[in-house]
Amino acid sequence: MLKAVVPGLVLLSFFCFGATAQEKNFIAGRVINGETEAPIPNASVFITNTSKGTVTLANGTFRLGGIPAGKYDLIISSVGYGTQVYSFSSDKLPLQLKIYLEPKATELETVIVEPYEKDGWEKWGKFFIENFIGTTEAAKLCKIRNYKTLRFRHSKKKNILTAVADEPLIIENRELGYRISYQLEDFNYDFKQNTLFYLGYTLFEDMAKDTLNIPKRFLRERHAAYKGSIVHFIRSLYNNNLVENEFEVKRVKRIHNDEKDRVRAIIRGKFGPGDNADSSEYYNKILRQEDYEDIYSKHNLNADSLVSITGDKQRIMYFDNYIQVMYRAGFEEKGFLLSTGQNRKAYHPRSLVSLLNGNPVAIDKNGSCYPATEFFSSGYWAWSEKISHLLPIEYDDARGR
Repeated sequence: MLKAVVPGLVLLSFFCFGATAQEKNFIAGRVINGETEAPIPNASVFITNTSKGTVTLANGTFRLGGIPAGKYDLIISSVGYGTQVYSFSSDKLPLQLKIYLEPKATELETVIVEPYEKDGWEKWGKFFIENFIGTTEAAKLCKIRNYKTLRFRHSKKKNILTAVADEPLIIENRELGYRISYQLEDFNYDFKQNTLFYLGYTLFEDMAKDTLNIPKRFLRERHAAYKGSIVHFIRSLYNNNLVENEFEVKRVKRIHNDEKDRVRAIIRGKFGPGDNADSSEYYNKILRQEDYEDIYSKHNLNADSLVSITGDKQRIMYFDNYIQVMYRAGFEEKGFLLSTGQNRKAYHPRSLVSLLNGNPVAIDKNGSCYPATEFFSSGYWAWSEKISHLLPIEYDDARGR
């Protein structure tokens, strides 16, 4: 996910020397303490959602090469410092950066009204795993190696669970064959609204010793995780081959039940005596209705209906209200039906997508979109698109077949 760069913390200068095309695909620079100007050694520098990463040397310098074409976020972090994010496009390479990290303020438990729970993992660990790692079949073979770094705080007044980690979470996914370093920036679960928000940055490392001869079981499971995923869908949009890749997209208009809202307000006492003349039988009838009604278009959409190309050849996705994305070449996992309490046979996965603030998003050929926080999904993707099914952006499905 994306996070805005704080102005003034990244200084940029361009290289002014000749280089071959291959040598240009790199970023170099130095990471410095924003207060003391001292170099920060062993700081982590990586491109989120990829396997491209390194650490700074004793003098704070780094060099990250072999960057593929596309738009990315460079993440710079170190324990005890605030995270820095720098967004860039490969057509601007090479880059020379001077990055300032600001020390984090020491948190005093004594001044916190609701301190972290002493037995937080024992109480909230299973809940965290289910909502962060997932409940897919692949999730059963995922393990957080340093789970003790997690701390939990539950606000009883707001009924919100917060999780923080003092260092990147190290997750082994033995189903897909990746070791993941996940820098958790935010994790909040609102029990009143039944909503989850988490923000973090991911670095992948292939568990295969020889990346040219990856075990077939890893390739097979990666292929299965990719098919029908959000990345697969966005790549299909970008290349205008939704039909060939078995995606079916329909417009959805969601109509809220205003009468149910009115009845709820009456019950909460927000209207005067003259406004609640209806019978209790009528109230109960309305309250049993759904909160909204979804009306689906009869015709499927093609990529041209959702994506436009700007003057600088950037592809922009936009639609109002919602779209439903169905993947006709696959079926829902049983775990999805169990988690949602649906007693029926598995069907093709269906997800409802909206643009959170109604703003267009840019999509890239590697399957990413910007800003990623605008792309909001519910339905199957809300269940499946968790850490257990996560693949690096540079994943090449041709190797997984």
